[in-house]
Amino acid sequence: MSSADSTEQELARLREAEKRVVRKIDRLLLPIMLVTYGLQYYDKSVLGTAAVYGIIKDLDLSRTINGVTYTTRYSTATAAFYYGYIVAVLPMGLLFARVPLAKTASFCVVIWGLVCILTVVCHNYHGFVAQRVILGFVESAVSPAFVAVCALWWKPQEQAKRIGVFYSATGVFSMFSALINIGLGKTGGTHPWKSMYYFCGSLTIAWGFVIYFFMPDSPLKPGRFFNEEERQILLRRYEENPWGSSQQSIKPKHVLEAVSDIKTWIYLLMGAAIYICNGSVTAFGARIIASFGYTSLQSTALLVPGGFVTVITIAFFSYLADKYKNIRTLLLPISTIPVIVGALVVWLAPWHPTVGPLIGYYLVASFGAPYVLLLSLASANTAGATKKGVTSGFIFVGYNIGNIVASYLVFAQEKKIKYRSTWIAVIVCMIFASAASILLRYLYIAENKRRDGLAANHQEAKPYQAESAEKLAGEGHTDVPIIENAARYEDKTDKERLEFRYTL
Repeated sequence: MSSADSTEQELARLREAEKRVVRKIDRLLLPIMLVTYGLQYYDKSVLGTAAVYGIIKDLDLSRTINGVTYTTRYSTATAAFYYGYIVAVLPMGLLFARVPLAKTASFCVVIWGLVCILTVVCHNYHGFVAQRVILGFVESAVSPAFVAVCALWWKPQEQAKRIGVFYSATGVFSMFSALINIGLGKTGGTHPWKSMYYFCGSLTIAWGFVIYFFMPDSPLKPGRFFNEEERQILLRRYEENPWGSSQQSIKPKHVLEAVSDIKTWIYLLMGAAIYICNGSVTAFGARIIASFGYTSLQSTALLVPGGFVTVITIAFFSYLADKYKNIRTLLLPISTIPVIVGALVVWLAPWHPTVGPLIGYYLVASFGAPYVLLLSLASANTAGATKKGVTSGFIFVGYNIGNIVASYLVFAQEKKIKYRSTWIAVIVCMIFASAASILLRYLYIAENKRRDGLAANHQEAKPYQAESAEKLAGEGHTDVPIIENAARYEDKTDKERLEFRYTL
């Protein structure tokens, strides 16, 4: 056997070994991330179901003036969660750049489970609002932590599918929680909403301990789950992925760079625009379906298909984003089309029979897909631990702004005109997010061309990789990994690394 053939076999063996390691990472981390993110969604969305099971009356969350019922207090209680979240999310994004991810995340999960259970001790509007602020504060840790986990364990082209998997938990758990809440609604006594909070809080606390014992902190400290050969592959993948976040000290100049980068602000605005939909789908979903003429029990059950649509659309668009390179900024506008169509159907179709508005409502539930594509775009196109943390924080600030605004865009007095303001807001925001995605594509292309010109004309920016393994093998090098070792990685941003190329 020739030396070249031997080298080719070794390279094939290394590639197959890496695939096995990636599959092992998926089996270990994705279920943990999916359940954790799902519980976060469950803890928030319980309020939407509790709204049709007595919490509005028990905690005095509505007012009737001149025969017209106003739910502004309920809207404020819904928004209060995001007030706490928006205060903490940026510090959390920076915190996860320098602390053990798994241990810190597990601690936060246990604390939020305790806060969730304490909902049952609230007996008036003011106490409930305060509790919601605290709940948002502690739950703000989850999304920044998982974006950091994705950047550490998977390469940029692998991330969209994985982000899609854990974010699809919103759909999975909306189905799960609807079924659980049906049972609790029938057996929960005179205050069934309290049983819902007892259950989801207890489940969350238990899951926090699962995270502690089964989730490794980083590829550099994979724990007992990987053997020595797999550890070497993890190390090589970490070194070959210089754009990933790592536990570095916070760098003020990188904070300033993130804040001064126009793309960071575009991400924020897109996150806000996409999450305007959340008010209609989550916080007010059961109430809107009840407006079609269904009972509380029926309205809860009819939330299940919306969760299924969320899962399917996220999976579909995440698969395309990972399979085909440089189409994410085009996929995002396409993914908003079902949301726009759904909003138009609920608004314009007759409500009797109810099949039309129900289908429209389920289409609106697909808004998770453009948000996942936004997260994957920002993660793949931001380098440097501090800058990545700040950028992620900005997106989650936008997420909170969108949720806060959405809380006040469903007006009980507009029931007769099919909540017109809600659907107009959804349509306008989806169009804005689509246009912003196209703008990002233009900015990415322009910057990539500028850097290509520097590399070609002035030799100031060479790609950060050695010659291909195949070429080196042809020159007699038999010990080359799949991609040349990149241990020279330093904690630099995408702006500082002129060899960086933006993913479209």
